Amino acid sequence: MYTYDRFVHGSLVVLLVAGFTACQPKANDPAVQAQVAAQLQAKAADDRVAMLEQQVADMKAGKTTASGDQEALKQVTAAHMRALDRQLTEARQRASDRRKDAVTLASTPVAQLPKVTTVEVPSGTRITVRMSADLATDRDQAGDPWSGTLSEDVVVGGTVAWTAGTTVSGVVAQSTPAGRLSSGKGGLGIRLTTVGRNGVDAGTYMVVGDALGKRDAKFIGGTAALGALVGVLTDKNHQGDHALGGAAAGALAGTALAAGTADTVIRIPASQSVTFSLTAPEQVTLR
Repeated sequence: MYTYDRFVHGSLVVLLVAGFTACQPKANDPAVQAQVAAQLQAKAADDRVAMLEQQVADMKAGKTTASGDQEALKQVTAAHMRALDRQLTEARQRASDRRKDAVTLASTPVAQLPKVTTVEVPSGTRITVRMSADLATDRDQAGDPWSGTLSEDVVVGGTVAWTAGTTVSGVVAQSTPAGRLSSGKGGLGIRLTTVGRNGVDAGTYMVVGDALGKRDAKFIGGTAALGALVGVLTDKNHQGDHALGGAAAGALAGTALAAGTADTVIRIPASQSVTFSLTAPEQVTLR
């Protein structure tokens, strides 16, 4: 799904940049790298919107399916949709901002352009964050936003792409109290969607627990996230890997989270660092 508004603005970006490059230095000239980087970021932002729109359309059309307990499947699917809706709203706003940046820079005189470099942060790069507030299943629901900062620098080939303290944000992907599902489990999952000015794809950090107080942290990434979530939440024998399909659930999230007493509320405290992993490369512009 490619909206008329995005088509018009995207075409304007291309026309302005094309007009600029026709009478100015080549794109690999340092003087125009700011325009090129802005154009590429605008395109990447539009591509992310198109991807999310397709995911939403597929879910509404019933094309995205997962096997497992029907009650759990219904709850997980509804939560997944709310999280996607939030991501799509935010992605559209970022895309609009990036298109405006590209249009502005395309019309800026060469002598006034900022000097920039571009770094590609590869897929698989770990991103560790610290949230600005606690999250809990008795208060935070799927689709709710969360925010925080990077706990440490993200370094690529000796270059710092994102510095510690950079603002990050995301969305609650799942929020089900322990004992609510037929498996006896529940889960609190969060998705990282933005680092600084960049939208990112970075999987889901999931804390799974039961009413007896057991808590385990998992990272879920890949193209079959819905099936993975259902598998992790419904497996009664802690052998959920067989249900993960094309996704991966592993120990990237860190050590298990212990609960001292029985409790149905599942929490992710702000004092705890949470690690995600990029599931797609991201271009970062440095000034």
